[in-house]
Amino acid sequence: MKATLLSATLVLLMAAVVQCDPNFHQLMKQCMEETKLTEAELKDFMTGGMKSTANENLKCYSKCLMEKQGHMVNGQFNADALLTTLKNVPQMKDKMDEITSGVNACKDMKGTNDCDTAFKVTMCLKEHKAMGGHPAVAVSQQG
Repeated sequence: MKATLLSATLVLLMAAVVQCDPNFHQLMKQCMEETKLTEAELKDFMTGGMKSTANENLKCYSKCLMEKQGHMVNGQFNADALLTTLKNVPQMKDKMDEITSGVNACKDMKGTNDCDTAFKVTMCLKEHKAMGGHPAVAVSQQG
Protein backbone atom coordinates (compact mmCIF):
# COMPACT_ATOMS: atom_id res chain seq x y z
CA MET A 1 0.00 0.00 0.00
CA LYS A 2 2.77 2.44 0.97
CA ALA A 3 4.68 1.64 -2.22
CA THR A 4 1.56 2.20 -4.31
CA LEU A 5 0.90 5.55 -2.67
CA LEU A 6 4.52 6.60 -3.13
CA SER A 7 4.44 5.51 -6.77
CA ALA A 8 1.25 7.49 -7.40
CA THR A 9 2.78 10.54 -5.73
CA LEU A 10 5.95 10.22 -7.79
CA VAL A 11 3.99 9.95 -11.04
CA LEU A 12 2.00 13.07 -10.19
CA LEU A 13 5.13 15.00 -9.25
CA MET A 14 7.00 13.82 -12.33
CA ALA A 15 4.18 15.08 -14.52
CA ALA A 16 4.21 18.35 -12.63
CA VAL A 17 7.93 18.99 -13.16
CA VAL A 18 7.70 18.11 -16.84
CA GLN A 19 4.62 20.30 -17.24
CA CYS A 20 6.54 23.23 -15.70
CA ASP A 21 9.49 22.81 -18.02
CA PRO A 22 8.83 21.36 -21.47
CA ASN A 23 12.61 21.22 -22.03
CA PHE A 24 13.15 18.96 -19.02
CA HIS A 25 14.02 15.93 -21.14
CA GLN A 26 16.80 17.94 -22.78
CA LEU A 27 18.04 19.07 -19.34
CA MET A 28 18.20 15.44 -18.25
CA LYS A 29 20.29 14.49 -21.28
CA GLN A 30 22.64 17.43 -20.72
CA CYS A 31 23.09 16.54 -17.06
CA MET A 32 23.70 12.88 -17.81
CA GLU A 33 26.40 13.88 -20.30
CA GLU A 34 27.94 16.47 -17.97
CA THR A 35 28.07 14.10 -15.00
CA LYS A 36 28.86 10.95 -17.00
CA LEU A 37 25.90 9.18 -15.39
CA THR A 38 24.72 6.21 -17.42
CA GLU A 39 21.10 5.28 -17.92
CA ALA A 40 21.89 1.90 -16.38
CA GLU A 41 23.22 3.51 -13.19
CA LEU A 42 20.17 5.72 -12.91
CA LYS A 43 17.75 2.91 -13.62
CA ASP A 44 19.47 0.59 -11.11
CA PHE A 45 19.20 3.24 -8.41
CA MET A 46 15.53 3.89 -9.17
CA THR A 47 14.48 0.25 -9.46
CA GLY A 48 16.16 -0.32 -6.10
CA GLY A 49 13.67 2.11 -4.58
CA MET A 50 16.28 4.88 -4.34
CA LYS A 51 17.69 3.10 -1.30
CA SER A 52 21.11 2.00 -2.52
CA THR A 53 24.20 4.09 -2.06
CA ALA A 54 24.48 6.77 -4.72
CA ASN A 55 27.75 7.27 -6.55
CA GLU A 56 29.19 10.75 -7.12
CA ASN A 57 27.86 10.85 -10.70
CA LEU A 58 24.29 10.38 -9.47
CA LYS A 59 24.74 13.01 -6.78
CA CYS A 60 26.13 15.48 -9.29
CA TYR A 61 23.28 14.64 -11.68
CA SER A 62 20.85 15.78 -8.97
CA LYS A 63 22.87 18.99 -8.56
CA CYS A 64 22.92 19.61 -12.30
CA LEU A 65 19.15 19.24 -12.65
CA MET A 66 18.50 21.45 -9.65
CA GLU A 67 20.84 24.15 -10.95
CA LYS A 68 19.40 24.12 -14.46
CA GLN A 69 15.91 24.59 -13.02
CA GLY A 70 16.99 27.34 -10.63
CA HIS A 71 16.33 25.17 -7.58
CA MET A 72 19.99 25.31 -6.51
CA VAL A 73 22.22 28.38 -6.74
CA ASN A 74 25.86 28.53 -5.63
CA GLY A 75 25.51 25.26 -3.74
CA GLN A 76 22.40 26.43 -1.86
CA PHE A 77 18.97 24.83 -2.24
CA ASN A 78 16.57 27.55 -3.39
CA ALA A 79 13.40 26.41 -1.63
CA ASP A 80 11.43 29.47 -2.75
CA ALA A 81 12.19 28.75 -6.41
CA LEU A 82 10.99 25.15 -6.08
CA LEU A 83 7.82 26.24 -4.31
CA THR A 84 7.16 28.86 -6.99
CA THR A 85 7.61 26.23 -9.70
CA LEU A 86 5.22 23.81 -8.02
CA LYS A 87 2.60 26.50 -7.22
CA ASN A 88 2.19 27.01 -10.95
CA VAL A 89 1.21 23.38 -11.50
CA PRO A 90 -2.56 22.84 -11.28
CA GLN A 91 -2.18 19.32 -9.80
CA MET A 92 -0.08 20.72 -6.94
CA LYS A 93 -2.28 23.62 -5.81
CA ASP A 94 -4.30 21.59 -3.30
CA LYS A 95 -1.14 19.93 -1.91
CA MET A 96 0.94 23.06 -1.31
CA ASP A 97 0.66 22.96 2.49
CA GLU A 98 2.14 19.45 2.60
CA ILE A 99 4.73 20.30 -0.05
CA THR A 100 5.75 23.52 1.72
CA SER A 101 6.15 21.63 4.99
CA GLY A 102 8.42 19.06 3.31
CA VAL A 103 10.46 21.70 1.50
CA ASN A 104 10.95 23.62 4.75
CA ALA A 105 12.12 20.45 6.49
CA CYS A 106 14.77 19.97 3.79
CA LYS A 107 15.87 23.50 2.98
CA ASP A 108 18.89 23.63 5.30
CA MET A 109 20.38 20.24 4.41
CA LYS A 110 24.13 20.28 3.78
CA GLY A 111 26.43 17.67 2.35
CA THR A 112 30.18 17.29 2.03
CA ASN A 113 30.10 19.17 -1.32
CA ASP A 114 27.51 20.72 -3.64
CA CYS A 115 26.68 17.40 -5.30
CA ASP A 116 26.16 15.72 -1.93
CA THR A 117 24.00 18.63 -0.76
CA ALA A 118 21.79 18.40 -3.86
CA PHE A 119 21.40 14.67 -3.39
CA LYS A 120 20.61 14.97 0.33
CA VAL A 121 17.98 17.61 -0.42
CA THR A 122 16.47 15.42 -3.15
CA MET A 123 16.29 12.41 -0.84
CA CYS A 124 14.85 14.53 1.96
CA LEU A 125 12.15 15.87 -0.38
CA LYS A 126 11.36 12.30 -1.41
CA GLU A 127 11.17 11.23 2.24
CA HIS A 128 8.81 14.08 3.08
CA LYS A 129 6.82 13.44 -0.11
CA ALA A 130 7.39 17.08 -1.02
CA MET A 131 8.72 16.04 -4.40
CA GLY A 132 9.46 12.81 -6.20
CA GLY A 133 13.07 13.66 -6.51
CA HIS A 134 14.87 14.60 -9.66
CA PRO A 135 16.32 11.17 -10.35
CA ALA A 136 12.81 9.73 -10.39
CA VAL A 137 11.76 12.22 -13.00
CA ALA A 138 14.59 11.16 -15.24
CA VAL A 139 13.72 7.47 -15.18
CA SER A 140 10.05 8.12 -15.90
CA GLN A 141 10.95 10.20 -18.92
CA GLN A 142 13.46 7.73 -20.34
CA GLY A 143 11.53 4.59 -20.07
